Amino acid sequence: MIHFRHCLVSAFILFSCSSENKDQGQDPERKMAFVLVDSVVVDVLEPLVIDDQQLLGEAFLMRGRNSRNPYFVNKNGKVIKAYDLLNESPNGIGFNGAFGYSFLGEGKWVAKDLLYRYQLYDLEGKKAKVMESINLGLYSMTISFYQTFFRGLIKDGEEILFGIEGNLFDLNSLPKENRDKPIYYDSVKTIFTYRVKDQFLKQMNAYPATWEPRIERKYVGNSAPFIAYHRSKHLMAVLPKVSNQLFIYDFSGNEPVLLHEVTLRHKYRPQIIPEIAEEEEYTSSYPRFTGLWFVGDKIIVEFKTRIPEDILKSLMAKSPMRVDELPEFQEAKKKFVKTFYLVIEDGKQIGVVEGLSVPGMLDYTSESGEIYVNDNINPEVEREYNVFYRLKIK
Repeated sequence: MIHFRHCLVSAFILFSCSSENKDQGQDPERKMAFVLVDSVVVDVLEPLVIDDQQLLGEAFLMRGRNSRNPYFVNKNGKVIKAYDLLNESPNGIGFNGAFGYSFLGEGKWVAKDLLYRYQLYDLEGKKAKVMESINLGLYSMTISFYQTFFRGLIKDGEEILFGIEGNLFDLNSLPKENRDKPIYYDSVKTIFTYRVKDQFLKQMNAYPATWEPRIERKYVGNSAPFIAYHRSKHLMAVLPKVSNQLFIYDFSGNEPVLLHEVTLRHKYRPQIIPEIAEEEEYTSSYPRFTGLWFVGDKIIVEFKTRIPEDILKSLMAKSPMRVDELPEFQEAKKKFVKTFYLVIEDGKQIGVVEGLSVPGMLDYTSESGEIYVNDNINPEVEREYNVFYRLKIK
């Protein structure tokens, strides 16, 4: 098994290096690459995802894909502690586990339980505090295999949670006729900071005032934007999914201050954003953004092309309930759905990466500039251990 792992990594390194583009121009669409450095192997049978990494100690907080239990894993892949929290004991989190986990400094971590409460633990798994839910009610539920929708951070000596929460906004607060109209974007304050000490909540609008559809009073759906936070530099990034704009803020003070409004470009991205009615959100061919990460001093933005609307609608006519099970759907997905990454630095787009050089999905990125690709959910070869490929931007 050890020889297989080394051969696998070496092969991918050769492939990645051979695909490196030598063009060092300033074209925002110049070709760049993610180059494989090495891999992190974790000897746990259950498929894992990375929820967070310490800034200094560099240990990981991983989550069992099936059990939802957290694992404390060192930077080389050794399991330091496997927590057993799926119970109703004083240190338990409940039998259903959590939506996600995040470090709070180097010696604590936080779990968001299924009641939307934030529970604070030390590294031994002892519960220190349960914070009340910030929700106004339960209006929506979003579950992601990879993404965790909050981050723990230390700011001016204070322990703070930062994130996005759809249940901070009650759609019923708008008149029915305005719920699928542009006025919706003026009201959605779902980005938040939540101070641990006194549970002080601050909310921010999820759709920036200079976002094109908001200015043009154009409705493009109600999907929440992607957000990211650089905990060392206290930078916040906001990326509406239907957009060609990335917003970067200085959040070192009490309020975020806009630093950069980046125009995002790609040959497969239409310059004009179409109106997207609520009933067309699934079938629309518009290439929505699918991810946002800080990677060292850079930002990477992910988007995917989509199955053309006329093809998808014809497939849905054949099988409206389970269209994804049709062989024709899988063929169309393989043909039309491609993944691209836009690279941003110093408030400018500096290049494009076409897909990943290793199998799997982009799972996590670090503020030291590392990218981790998860090949554990649907690996081509069944394994009794987890592999995370560690890449860098070249």
